[in-house]
Amino acid sequence: MKLSDTKPFYETSDQMQEHFFGIKDQGMIFDILRSKMYSNPILAICREIASNARDAHREVGKADEPIHIHLPFGLEPEYKIKDYGPGISPDRMTNIFIQYTASTKRDDNTQTGGFGLGAKTPFSYSDQFSVTTVHDGIKYSYICSIDDTRVGKLVLLDKRSSDEVNSTEISIPVKPIDFNNFRSYTEQVCTHWDVKPIITGGQITWPTFTKVLDGQGWAIMGSSDWQRAAKLVIDGIEYPLELDALRKYADAKLIDAARGNFVMYFGVGELSLSATREQIFLDKPTQDKIGERLKIITDEIRQKVTDKINTFANLWEANLYYRTQLNTAFNNLNFLGKLYWKTFELKQGYVDLKCPVFTFTRGKWSRKNGHDPNKLTRGRGRTLQFVEKSEIYVNDLPIKEPNPRHLKKAFDANPDLKTVQVICPDDKITEDVLNQDIHLDEMQPKRLSSITKAHARAYTPSANRLLVFKFDPGASAFRQVSYDSIDQDTNKKVLCLLNREENIREPLLANGTALSFRSLKSITLVDPQTSFYGVDKATDTKRIEEEFNDFDKLDDYIESKILNNKSINYVEIKFAQEYYHQVDDRMHKHLDKFEKLIENKQSHFLARLQLHKKLKKMMGSDIGLLEIYQDVKGVIENSELKKFAKDNPTWDIEKVNREYENKYPLLTAIHIYDYSNHVEHIAHYVNTIDKI
Repeated sequence: MKLSDTKPFYETSDQMQEHFFGIKDQGMIFDILRSKMYSNPILAICREIASNARDAHREVGKADEPIHIHLPFGLEPEYKIKDYGPGISPDRMTNIFIQYTASTKRDDNTQTGGFGLGAKTPFSYSDQFSVTTVHDGIKYSYICSIDDTRVGKLVLLDKRSSDEVNSTEISIPVKPIDFNNFRSYTEQVCTHWDVKPIITGGQITWPTFTKVLDGQGWAIMGSSDWQRAAKLVIDGIEYPLELDALRKYADAKLIDAARGNFVMYFGVGELSLSATREQIFLDKPTQDKIGERLKIITDEIRQKVTDKINTFANLWEANLYYRTQLNTAFNNLNFLGKLYWKTFELKQGYVDLKCPVFTFTRGKWSRKNGHDPNKLTRGRGRTLQFVEKSEIYVNDLPIKEPNPRHLKKAFDANPDLKTVQVICPDDKITEDVLNQDIHLDEMQPKRLSSITKAHARAYTPSANRLLVFKFDPGASAFRQVSYDSIDQDTNKKVLCLLNREENIREPLLANGTALSFRSLKSITLVDPQTSFYGVDKATDTKRIEEEFNDFDKLDDYIESKILNNKSINYVEIKFAQEYYHQVDDRMHKHLDKFEKLIENKQSHFLARLQLHKKLKKMMGSDIGLLEIYQDVKGVIENSELKKFAKDNPTWDIEKVNREYENKYPLLTAIHIYDYSNHVEHIAHYVNTIDKI
C-alpha cells in the first residue's frame, strides 16, 4: 500500500555542525525488528505471510485464485504457505526479501503491506525457516536462519531447472504445542477474505456471518452473545475499533445503537496501520476517514429506512416495521431522529390509549394440561403494541369485553397469527377521539363485527341472568358457570333442560326421560369438542331462544350425532353388554404381547382374546350410548342378538370360547389371577398345539 512520506523542512547555515544518527549494534536492531515488535508472533506470521501470498496472486492478475496453506500436524509439523505468483528472482530475494524496510508495495493500493517487515515475521517464532521458489524455469531452495551475529542470513541450498509454474512456498517448523494456534489464527486472518485459501493438513470451518443490515462498506452482524463490538476490516483483515477512543474524534451514536457487531470495510491504503500491522494507527487522516464514513452510513441508513417506510399501505404497517424489523438491527433508533409515514410520526414500540385494549394470544399453559397451542389467552391493558404476526380490531359490537370466542375466527383464518388486539372505545374515548389522538383510522383496523356476532346473553344485566350449569365429565355432574366462561368456551355447545331431583340436576329428553350421567359422559368421550350446558326446565322458552340461540338443543344433537350416527353399531354394544360376563379379564390384558409371540395369526387363541378385548372396550366407552339408544328407540331384543351372532361368527363368544377350550384343554385347567410371568410359556404351548 502507498505510505505517507512527509518530508520535514528546516534551514541550516555553514556555522552549524551536522552529525547523523547510526546503528551501533545491528544485531540488536535486527533482533528488535524480528522478535520484540509483535505482541502475538503466531498471529503476525499467519497474517503477514498469508497476505504476502495473496498479494503475489494480485501482482500477476490471479486475485481470484486461492493460495494454499498447510496446517502443521504430527507427521508434517510445518506451517506452509504457497502462492502461484511471480516467484522470487535472485535479485528480488537479495535486494527486497531479506532487506528490512525494503518493499515493492509502496506505489499502489492493490497490495497489503509496504513496510518491508512482513516477510521476516517467521523469525519472531523460529530461528530458521525455508523458502522454495520457482522463477522463470529455475527452482531455488533457501534457508533463512539466525546465527551468532543475530543479524540473520540467507543460504541458497539448491538451484536447478524446473518445468513447474512460478510459485513461492514459505515453510516454518512448528512446535506441537502450537499446532492449534496456527490453525485458529489462520481462520481468524482469512475469515473475511472473498477468496478463501485451500487448506491441507487439517480442517477449518469458516464461520458464516449473518448480516442483519448492510450497505456500501458496512454491515451489522448478528451476535449471539451480549458482548457487542465494533470492527474494521481492511483488505479482508480484521482490526478492533476502540470505542472509547472513537468517541473522542467521531460521533459513535450509530455504533452504540447497533444490536450486533458493527463492521466497516476499507480498502488497502484507506487507513493508516502501525508498522507491525497489528492495529490501526489513529493519525488525524485516519480519524477523519472513520468519522466521515460513520456520517455517510448514518445518512444511508436514514434514507433506506425512509424509503422503506414510504412503501407501506398504512400507519400500522409502518409502525410495525419501525418497531420490529429495525429493532433486530438496533437497540434504539435515537440516532435517526424522528421518522414519519406521510405526515404522521412513527412510534418505536406502542401508543397509550385511554380506553381498554384486550390482547388475545395463541397458546395457553396450565399446570394441569401443560401447553395447549390452540387455546387463546386474554389480557387487558390501555396500550396498543406494535408486534409482529398481529392484527388490530375495533370493537363495534354492543359488548364491553370481547372474549376468545369472538376472536376464534381470526385465528382460524390465519395459522401464523399470534396476537390480536381489540380496541374498545367507550362513551368518553370514542373512535373519533382515537382517530384524532393516535390516527387510528390511518392504521386501517378491522371491525370486530366482521368476524363474530354478539349474543343476547352478553347484554343481560347480572341481576337478571339465569343460573347456567355445565356438565363436568370428571365429576359426572353439572356445575354452575358464569356467562363469561360460556363465551370463552370455543367448543360446540348443546343446551339441556335440567330436572332437579334433590341436589342432582338431570338432563331431560323431549319424551321426559332423564339422561344418565354415564350416557352424557360417554358422549363427551366420543365427541370431546362439544360442551353440554343446562338451565332449569321451567325457564321461559322465549328467553331460551333469545339468549341461547347459538346452542344446539339436546334432542337435536342426540338425533343427529348419536342415534343416526352410522359409525355406531348398537347391536354390537348390546351384544357386549349381554355376554360381558364371559370375558376373560385376566388374559386379554396381555394381548399385545401374545400377538407378537403367537406364530399363527389365525389362531383360535388370538381370536378369543381379540374378541374379549373388543367387548371390554365397548363396556367402558359405549355402554352409555346404548342407554340413550334404548331410552329413545326401545330395548334391543334377544332375537336381534342371535341373528347378529349368526351373521358375524367371529362375535359368537360362546362358540369362540368352546373352540378355545377344545383346542387348548391345558389352559382351561390353569386358575391363576396374574398371567404376567407366564405369557411366554403360554405362547409356547399355543404354538405347539397350533402346529399339531
